Amino acid sequence: MSDLPMIRIGDGSSNENYRTCAVCGRDCEPEIFEGGEGVGIRVAFSCPEHGLHGVTDPFEGMR
Repeated sequence: MSDLPMIRIGDGSSNENYRTCAVCGRDCEPEIFEGGEGVGIRVAFSCPEHGLHGVTDPFEGMR
């Protein structure tokens, strides 16, 4: 058995609506950006047609 960490895709809830455009249902493109001092990074999900859909902090539960 390997000691490599498990790579999880999604938020662990098996619900990936956070990355689906509410208007057209298209898969949104992830865009990583710095959230500012003391905040860390964030991932924004943007629909190519309708713009920003949502923002998430992938390390929120680890702080």
